[in-house]
Amino acid sequence: MNETAAARPRPYPALVRGLAPRFALMMCDPRVAPALRMSCVEDTIETHYPESHINCHLLRLPARGLLLCSFRATHLAPDGSPEECHRMDLVLDGPTGSAAQREAVLRRIYAFRCAATAARLRLATRVLRPDHSLRRPPVRPHIAAA
Repeated sequence: MNETAAARPRPYPALVRGLAPRFALMMCDPRVAPALRMSCVEDTIETHYPESHINCHLLRLPARGLLLCSFRATHLAPDGSPEECHRMDLVLDGPTGSAAQREAVLRRIYAFRCAATAARLRLATRVLRPDHSLRRPPVRPHIAAA
């Protein structure tokens, strides 16, 4: 046996709890590649993009064998402050963390990100209309003389 391997301390086993680690394979998907940060810890999946923060809280419904995914998406303004908050619940069937469930969660995360990107793009490209309330009413001499 190699001396360096024997001298190295053995890593401590990690305690993995919750439902979210079963969804960790989503981190390799190209749809979440632009994310600044993604974590699958205990019962929460968090995805942070420059334009949005998306949280998915997982809850197993044992009586029916279903999985409840509660999404909360916060759209961010260009300065990073929260702008809009959206919530949605999704009920999934099948084994927890299966490929079909991962795909359904990924689709929803991607849809929230696309909506946030579109909102930011609309905000950046909107044309401001002049405020007509500041304009004086037209003067009509024939009415003023009467």
